[in-house]
Amino acid sequence: MASVLSRRYLTPLFDIPSIRSIEQASFAHEGDSFPMMQRAGLALYQHIIRRHPSLTRIAVVVGGGNNGGDGWIVAQLAAQDGINVRVYDVASSPRKGDAAKAESLAAAQENIHLCAIEELAEESAAVIVDALLGIGFRAPLSDVFKRAITIINELSANHAWVVSVDCPSGLDLQSGQTELAVSADLVVTFIGDKVGHYLQQGPMHCHEIATENLQAVDLSEQHQAYFLDPAALALISPCKRQLNSHKGTYGHVTVIGGDYGYGGAAIMASEAAARSGAGTVSVYTQARHLTASLVRNPNVMALASDDAQIEDTLRSLDSVMLIGPGLGKSNWSKSLWSQCAQLSHSKVIDADGLYWLKQKPIAGKALVLTPHPGEAAALLGKTVADILHDLPKAARSIANQYQAIVILKGTTSIVASPEGQMVIVGKPCPGLAKGGSGDVLSGMVGACLAYYSDAFEAAVIAAAWHNHAALKCGQDIGMVAMQPYQLLDYLE
Repeated sequence: MASVLSRRYLTPLFDIPSIRSIEQASFAHEGDSFPMMQRAGLALYQHIIRRHPSLTRIAVVVGGGNNGGDGWIVAQLAAQDGINVRVYDVASSPRKGDAAKAESLAAAQENIHLCAIEELAEESAAVIVDALLGIGFRAPLSDVFKRAITIINELSANHAWVVSVDCPSGLDLQSGQTELAVSADLVVTFIGDKVGHYLQQGPMHCHEIATENLQAVDLSEQHQAYFLDPAALALISPCKRQLNSHKGTYGHVTVIGGDYGYGGAAIMASEAAARSGAGTVSVYTQARHLTASLVRNPNVMALASDDAQIEDTLRSLDSVMLIGPGLGKSNWSKSLWSQCAQLSHSKVIDADGLYWLKQKPIAGKALVLTPHPGEAAALLGKTVADILHDLPKAARSIANQYQAIVILKGTTSIVASPEGQMVIVGKPCPGLAKGGSGDVLSGMVGACLAYYSDAFEAAVIAAAWHNHAALKCGQDIGMVAMQPYQLLDYLE
């Protein structure tokens, strides 16, 4: 990772096979697996007590696997401290191995009360422990688990504090997808944080995540990705100003697009590039859009495709070409794509540019693609469901196939490179679920690519700031009312 992105703000994320590999190596190193379960239960219990030091009653909802075994350890420790413990067991068959051992130890405590799951809806404990399903869960949920998760969420809505063991039950930790999952106030996850906590529905079910290593062997090189802490943005900006500088210091971006009926996309992208800090910006579009562009952004040099060639808008070989916002799929669009293919400049390709990329791949000094899942599916010849099933794999596949840096947009965004780098950025922001959000992002990427020497860093910074600014914009204006271009007011 290049130096602008400090590792202090990068959380390693693991996929499930990597976690399993570390588990097995740790068990072999220690010669036994049960001590790690005991450490997991103790770590979880300590998190609970730190937050609720006056706790007198706790409810633990356990499944039949090792996740449930961790829950039994918590029950044992709470009972030893004199806390009234009620355990709701949904296991459909006798436990085995470590989980059975944990249950046996807890059963020896006098103040643990075993309750039927039907009684859970009447539970009055201030703390609910979700120890139903672990990291190996795959849909579908059985009816008993659906009922238990639904009740836990109802208790949470009525002010119970919910802590999940390793992951929120019902969440697929590979994809971040769920039909129904526990909404946890705290997730205490073990060995390493999991990628599914940061994809699709994952962030909506994890209010806070705490990671406990459990003295696992160090196989940190097996992580799949990083998550960028938004706190890092206090130290980095899209195009940080220097006291001794001029417009050339911050590079040039040419936006290419805006066919008939789509002029707004090119105008928003060019405005985003300018307001993100690019030194100079041009927009190359249909003649009928020039007046609107000049009225909106007189600082952006607007040129009509009838009057000039794309090359005429570029200031040097270091200029960045942003191809695609409102580009369309007409003969005019095709002719512009052909022009772009002849030029070796760094390129950001978005929207309809991705359609043309699939038809006729092009290259550049640096290449950044910004697909949403539908566009990603088209680029790979897959279905959208295929993409959503494994977003990291899709991002990596596009990066390798097109030898490009990829920003795969979604609830959070995945930035991937052909060299194997991967960073997940952002938090859920429903205000971005509007046409034009991608155009603004692409303009920001263009500005950062023109400024930063490392294209991967530029993509990470642009995607992170796009989300961060949108969240601040939504807080001020409202997620319904905010428009994509308004987030540009929140870049500082």
